[in-house]
Amino acid sequence: MTDRMETRMRLTLAALTIAAATFAQPAAAAPLVCAADATVARAPSAVGDGAMKPALDRLLALYRQRHPASGAPTRWEYGSGARAVGALMFDLADIAPVMRPFAPAEIAPYEHQFHGDMIKEPLIVRIGSIGGRPAGIALNRRPGAPLPARITNFIALALSEEGQRVLAGTPGFTPLDPAALADERAKLDEFVPALDPALAAYRPTARLAGPIRSVGSDGMKALMDSWECRFAALQPGIRKGEIWEHLGTLNGFDALLNGQTDIAPMGRELWPDELADWRSVYGPGAPVEIAVARGGFNTPQRTTAQAILVNPANPIRRITMAQLAGIFGADPTITRWGQLGLTGAWTDRPIHVRMPPRVAPNAMSMQMMVLNGGGWNAKATEAPIAATAKAIVDDPAAIGFGGLEEGDPTLVALDVAGTDGRYIPLTADSASTGRYALTRYMYIRLAYGAISPQVAGFLHFILSRDGQERVRYSGYFPLTAAEAKRELAKLDQAVRRPR
Repeated sequence: MTDRMETRMRLTLAALTIAAATFAQPAAAAPLVCAADATVARAPSAVGDGAMKPALDRLLALYRQRHPASGAPTRWEYGSGARAVGALMFDLADIAPVMRPFAPAEIAPYEHQFHGDMIKEPLIVRIGSIGGRPAGIALNRRPGAPLPARITNFIALALSEEGQRVLAGTPGFTPLDPAALADERAKLDEFVPALDPALAAYRPTARLAGPIRSVGSDGMKALMDSWECRFAALQPGIRKGEIWEHLGTLNGFDALLNGQTDIAPMGRELWPDELADWRSVYGPGAPVEIAVARGGFNTPQRTTAQAILVNPANPIRRITMAQLAGIFGADPTITRWGQLGLTGAWTDRPIHVRMPPRVAPNAMSMQMMVLNGGGWNAKATEAPIAATAKAIVDDPAAIGFGGLEEGDPTLVALDVAGTDGRYIPLTADSASTGRYALTRYMYIRLAYGAISPQVAGFLHFILSRDGQERVRYSGYFPLTAAEAKRELAKLDQAVRRPR
């Protein structure tokens, strides 16, 4: 071997040794960021069009002045605007600054990716123009759900007088006129439910490890992912099981029935036929049923509070749960409007009962909440919710029910009195607090005797203040402290009970 060859070999071996040592060193772990983390202070992450970077850099600097604890964004990447849709769709960024509307082909995958969340395409909020081209910030907005505060605060700052002045310092930037500003600010408006301050914080009592399998509601997919992400950050030994899919509530029940999942997120009450199937397999009893959130207000195709709907020409404006049972039940005791206090021409006017199909989730829910599982009025006319709403629009003597978002906007939703006798209107606030009697719940169901420590710990996290904070931005509403305490007691009892 020549001296030159030996020298080259030694250099090669040294390089390989250095490379091996480099690969052997554990990479610095990036901070784990989950949906709804640090909702107020944290600066939003961004992936977007490079032409927007100078303006967004100015806005970020102003944001960090206003929120000194926010820290640097976890991602702040600018280049081709072609990455914007994918970055949003795969949750790689909170916002995507863009200089053009998205093409239909770009947003076509959205309906598949966000099927349960009903996001058809990104929302674009304009903040001005650059070089005569519209400058916007694209983001994911679930219908009926507020944006996380970090996103709302950032975009609200861009649309504020101060933000517009700072952005105007960018070469080529033209601020919005007052009318356009008002239109863009309106896009941020959405009801944000309060969080009960008495909810207990999550305090791990033991180190947990192992997989958690979950199959169930598509409408709970984003919420389940957010819960799992933060729980795994608090309990690093936790991981998703070999099955973690959320395609529909029916899938969850069947997976639980067949022992293919540890937990089944379900966006509705358990149906009588499902309970019968469960008992045919496991004998007397029912799955463990833990309420983890309250249904929403008027979010399309989600679990929402039930509205009692009448024609606007009908003078009735309030009703009790007992009266509803007397109208819709199998042996109706209320058949004329005069029995509900109406007078004059209404006294002897027959009540025309309209309802969704009996097998529809809305009808099954009402059957349990109002009729205690009893039968329906045989004279009730069944039709899809849109047809039911139209029938009530056309008939002043009709009454029906359904999600507020599914009815005709001209219909009147009656105030409803529960067991305390107080008549409560259906509003976002009354639905979010549970004061309105016909609110519903989201559930996670489990099998007795099959609740592992990691699954029990996961449910304890979900029912904590930390877990319920995430519900606020999901289109659903968080539980009260009393409700969470009640569900925790059920869970702890189930853990101790054999199947």
